[in-house]
Amino acid sequence: MREGSGMVEFSRKFPDRYFDVAIAEQHAVTFAAGLAIGGYKPVVAIYSTFLQRAYDQVIHDVAIQKLPVMFAIDRAGIVGADGQTHQGAFDLSYLRCIPDMVIMTPSDENECRQMLFTGYHYNDGPTAVRYPRGNAQGVALTPLEKLPIGKGLVKRHGENWRF
Repeated sequence: MREGSGMVEFSRKFPDRYFDVAIAEQHAVTFAAGLAIGGYKPVVAIYSTFLQRAYDQVIHDVAIQKLPVMFAIDRAGIVGADGQTHQGAFDLSYLRCIPDMVIMTPSDENECRQMLFTGYHYNDGPTAVRYPRGNAQGVALTPLEKLPIGKGLVKRHGENWRF
């Protein structure tokens, strides 16, 4: 999913640091666990719906061992343009019950950058940054810095809301 996940430029710039495991999501997660054990900082760029296929590997190969693997979860939430098979509606539910998994969901592209930076530098276990399909809105970008883990930001208070 090099093209769909926006990894083309990275794969060309760093060919020795980019591994395409094709349609083998379970293998991608186990491979990332092996890289982490070897001292590398793997990032698994994967569509939300396809990460479901590797749920056992996320738990057994990464989370139980508290390995610093970062999951960059693309297509999180409802993504109309890709059709029903690509709806990432379940990742938040199935990831939040995994012990020591840090899950982050940005509100804009700047926060997404900050969360990816934070997740990459987090060494106490796995992290997941989940973001929707789509283009950036053009918000101002701030210098990269690690965000505090376990803190949220209330953007708007309200009582009358629905999914």
